[in-house]
Amino acid sequence: MKFRIIILLLVVLVSCRAPKGTSHSKTEFSGTEISKYARTLGIPLPAGINQNYIAAISEWVGVPYKYGGNSRSGTDCSGLVQSVYMKVFNKVVDHNSLALFNKAKSIGRGKVVEGDLLFFKINGNKISHVGMHVTESYFIHASTKKGVVISSIAEPYYRDALSGYGTFR
Repeated sequence: MKFRIIILLLVVLVSCRAPKGTSHSKTEFSGTEISKYARTLGIPLPAGINQNYIAAISEWVGVPYKYGGNSRSGTDCSGLVQSVYMKVFNKVVDHNSLALFNKAKSIGRGKVVEGDLLFFKINGNKISHVGMHVTESYFIHASTKKGVVISSIAEPYYRDALSGYGTFR
């Protein structure tokens, strides 16, 4: 009887342990995975990039724009941020670019990491658009004309409209 209890306890302990590679810490992609996500996103990805974040945003590329939306059937810029932040970072954030700007901690370009926010003044003098940092030169956002896309911050349209960076870390 004692032997059965010991075996049962061992089975329970082993089965409750997380499988290898499922820790909550940042894990690195294999070369094949980097290539797959780089093709999906259409940009080069450095080794050591946040795997959970890249996998999550890859699901959004090509989703159509929908004002007020925050699902993969249609989303706007802040809806994309809200959905990704909940899934990847387990954080509830506003569904409004100006509110995100007002609540985020302002950071310099040199401190930006995956998922940090880029704020834009597209029409006028107030924040009207938000995107999320992907790599050194690229960000993901919901464009009114193209839906969810990866864009370069070097494009004159975005470079000229960029107003700052923020984080919720």
